Amino acid sequence: MLNKNVSNQIPIELNSDQDEFHQCNPSKSDSTATPGIFDNSNTSKILCSQLFEDHLNQDDDEFDSLNQQLKDVLLTDNYRPSLIQAFSADMSSYLSHEKLTKNSRKMQQEYEQANNTERGFVFNTYIKNNIVILCLDKYMHYILEKIIEIGPSSYRNIILDQIFHSIKKLISDLHACKVMQKGLEIMSLSPQESISQYQNYIEFILEDSDFTRKLYTDKIGNQIYTKSLEVFEEKNLESLLQIFDKYILNHNQFSLELSTDQYGCLIVNKIIDIYPKLLDPKTKSTANEIIMRTIRNSSCLIRRQYANYIIQQLLEKGQENHKRVLLDNYLIKDFVSMSLDKYGSNVAEKAIVYAYPQWRQKLWEEEVSVSECSFRKLVNDQFANYPIQRLYENLTIEYRNEFIALLNRLHDSHFLNHHGQIVLKFALSNYNVKRFAQKVNQIENSKTTKLQEKNKQIQQVFEKQQKIQQNQYQYQQYLQQYQMMALQHQVLQQYQLNYYQSPTELQQQQYQAMLLQQNMIMYQQQQQIISPQFQQFSLNQEQFSFSQQYQLQDQMNQQALNNYQQFQCFNKGNQYQQE
Repeated sequence: MLNKNVSNQIPIELNSDQDEFHQCNPSKSDSTATPGIFDNSNTSKILCSQLFEDHLNQDDDEFDSLNQQLKDVLLTDNYRPSLIQAFSADMSSYLSHEKLTKNSRKMQQEYEQANNTERGFVFNTYIKNNIVILCLDKYMHYILEKIIEIGPSSYRNIILDQIFHSIKKLISDLHACKVMQKGLEIMSLSPQESISQYQNYIEFILEDSDFTRKLYTDKIGNQIYTKSLEVFEEKNLESLLQIFDKYILNHNQFSLELSTDQYGCLIVNKIIDIYPKLLDPKTKSTANEIIMRTIRNSSCLIRRQYANYIIQQLLEKGQENHKRVLLDNYLIKDFVSMSLDKYGSNVAEKAIVYAYPQWRQKLWEEEVSVSECSFRKLVNDQFANYPIQRLYENLTIEYRNEFIALLNRLHDSHFLNHHGQIVLKFALSNYNVKRFAQKVNQIENSKTTKLQEKNKQIQQVFEKQQKIQQNQYQYQQYLQQYQMMALQHQVLQQYQLNYYQSPTELQQQQYQAMLLQQNMIMYQQQQQIISPQFQQFSLNQEQFSFSQQYQLQDQMNQQALNNYQQFQCFNKGNQYQQE
């Protein structure tokens, strides 16, 4: 019994999950109900662990969703930066040109105002892996130019490196070529920030190969060379000019001529444009040789469809020494035949407009009006009538009268065709308009001169009135001062007379004689000083200097005081002798 009781006192250990699970399992009872899902112990364990894992996974999903929401606040909510909004804008091809242009400009504006963090996020997210594609895009290539211009140098170098790896594909594209030109411009300003990139582009541009020779006359490719002529420093510019020198009016094994090509002539025009900016003597000499070669071949170039633009460029932007050689030695002799040509007539017009007056006078006397036959040929030609009209506009009045007289003579003789009639109408209308303009200018000039004279007269009258008022005011002040001084002097004399009545009669006579003598001397000095000044003073005729009058009165008072002191000393001496 004892053992039995002791054994009954030992508590049952619930060490097993299975035993604990069986105690609360209703299927172990004697119930006849359908077994539940917890009837199998192994199944119940699996379900419990799966529920626990599902709960943990649900918490993880909620946590991830919250993190994603916090992360997407910068990108999707209303608080995200405007730069990212601009780059997230729809740039699909079905949008209108105005909408795409607006979005592109919005990107550029927002990039200028964004901070470095936003610029870095945009570059790494939208640009870094799509540089070549963006270069070829009509609207997105502008943002690459903006990054190259104002972005960090590291972003610029990444863009330029990726473009250089595909340069043979991109250099003939209109939009990608613009990105390369912007890169060249910025790198030339700060070459230390992009040393390797700048050197790669220089080596490619200075490479004289079959591929680059094709680019000289390519519609898009030659733009990188005209830009290089503009931004290269003297050393690289000299090398580039030496390459072009071989293909401009020179015989070469490749039969390449830039001056007569539609796009190659742009390179020659750029050389003429940059010539005044060159400082290195060697570089300037090479450019000068190219320009002089074009001048010597001007008679051929002015009749070519594209080469005539080179001569026009010389007339518009060339140096004075080049223009004078071209006008005096070549164009004036060839003016008639040049004006009769379809392309040469354009050069003839520019020559008349940009030439100096002596050249026009010489042209009129020696080439145009030398005979009626040559004048009639020029006036009636379908191309030459345009240079003749420009010539009439720039002639002096004397030569215009001769011009109209020749036209009237041809008109009376019925030698003017349709083009000649146009020149006649132009000349007469221009003549009448200029005469009317001259009359109007004369009338306006006369009006202005009359108004100016009236204004001058009014100004003079006003100045005179001011001077009169000023003189009157000064006269009143000086008069008051003079009256006060005269009054003081009179009081002083009266005081002296009263004081000197006590001495003897001899002493008074001596004093009066001495005072009279002193007054005579002072009066003479007064007349010498006052008379020339008094004659000048008047409000209408004379002016008087009261300042000198004041000084004179002060001298008189001082002299009277000295006389008084002398007489007092004399009186004391007599009293001492009497004693």
